Amino acid sequence: MKKAILFCVALFFSTLHSGWSQTKVQIIRSDTTDFVKGNDGGQTYYLKGNVTLQQDVALMYCDSAVLYRPQNTFEAYGNIRVRQADTVLITGERLTYLGDQRTFTISEQVVLKTPSSRLATSVLKYDRNTSTAYYLTRSTLERKDLRITSDLGQYNTEYELVRLRGNVVAIDSAFEMTTDTLLYYPNKNKYTFAGPTQFIKDSTLLFCSKGTYSADVNLLELFGGAQMLAPKRYIAADSLYYSLNSEDGTLHGNATVADSSEGFVLRSDFIDYKKSPVFVDAFSPVFYEQSMEEDTIYAKGDTLVIRSSLDTSKTVHLFGQTSFFSEDFQGISPHFLFGEAEEELVLYPSPTLWSGNSEFGADSTVLKLVNNELDSLYMLANVTIATKTKDSLYFDQTTGNILKGNFDENSMKSVRIDGNAQALLHNVSDDGAMEGSNKSSCSWMKITFHEDAVEKIKMARDVEANYIPNKSSSPEWLPGCQTIFDQRPHKTSLLAPIVSDLE
Repeated sequence: MKKAILFCVALFFSTLHSGWSQTKVQIIRSDTTDFVKGNDGGQTYYLKGNVTLQQDVALMYCDSAVLYRPQNTFEAYGNIRVRQADTVLITGERLTYLGDQRTFTISEQVVLKTPSSRLATSVLKYDRNTSTAYYLTRSTLERKDLRITSDLGQYNTEYELVRLRGNVVAIDSAFEMTTDTLLYYPNKNKYTFAGPTQFIKDSTLLFCSKGTYSADVNLLELFGGAQMLAPKRYIAADSLYYSLNSEDGTLHGNATVADSSEGFVLRSDFIDYKKSPVFVDAFSPVFYEQSMEEDTIYAKGDTLVIRSSLDTSKTVHLFGQTSFFSEDFQGISPHFLFGEAEEELVLYPSPTLWSGNSEFGADSTVLKLVNNELDSLYMLANVTIATKTKDSLYFDQTTGNILKGNFDENSMKSVRIDGNAQALLHNVSDDGAMEGSNKSSCSWMKITFHEDAVEKIKMARDVEANYIPNKSSSPEWLPGCQTIFDQRPHKTSLLAPIVSDLE
């Protein structure tokens, strides 16, 4: 018995829903009504003046109408209004209604209004089963300050979802956007787009292939290649998640950040970036360029961290087998740490540096800059210097515990080495032949350079020296002075691989 009752209840609601979709169009009001009965039993009603028709929850108003039964269809003319469940109002001048299908086509000065939006078009088809309006002519959707124009469109008034295709142009008081395909959610003020898209907000210009813009929170989620141009900034990546409010976001795949106000260009597969105060985390591999007045430092590493202090000066930390290049100085080091406020580049542990014909090594090194030009060099523990001689087969060598050097016009001028200083210097004839070498040790020594070669050495305290005639074709080395000039970085090796233009 219980099962029978449940079956009857289910059958009742099923029949009710089926009946809803097949309900007859009812005449609610008309100033005059003419009735004609056809030979086939069909009935035609000619309605004039203040006509009101109804099917389930939909009310339809017009100046005149012709209703056909049993076809359950009608045609309406003049001042047409269709009200769907008190939330949707559609107006126009001509309408054809198919009652059994619960669809209609309305034309001439058509306007669809919902609580959130207004759509103006010339012809519109509305499916009451799905609460979806379709339009096939170029039309304009309005919401507050927003105007969206497209060649084709669908508007689901129940779920507040708009689908637009063909030369879509969205203009708002805050932004402008052009795209090929757009999904718009009026209640959420959210846009999802596909196809070549251009987006302009304030002084920021974006290009991408697909993505989402959440207007209320100014959040961009862009895919398939994205580029952003803003004053003194350029950002590009395969995928970009970016807040226009806080001016920060993450870049994924072929990522580039160029910030001319900070003087750097950064390329990596992943970048977490904030404009101000400057914040950067970038990972494996990382290519970094920093402008330094008339020179540029090019660097590469596994990880890059940039932080900015309250006075806007920043700290750059590149680590994981880093290498760097400038016109006057090059180097490799596990850690590359540059403090903008101090104008100091700290390299550790055991970095190797090159300047001109010289190679420098130590446990740790500090390069001091003044006004973005090389000023001085400090090296601590296990200091080594090897400088090519004229024949390029032998190297003048120096070792010690502490080194302090000075630059002049970005070239090494002199160095002082303290603590068990040793030197091995070669005598080379004018024709480039090796004649012999001078080997010496002392408490400290000062070396003066000229045109990238050792010009003069001054030694002091506990000086010991001897001359060795050249008897071997094999170079002699002081401990730790064997060179690795073949590992000297070149600019081309520190430039990010060229990728095809983002689509």
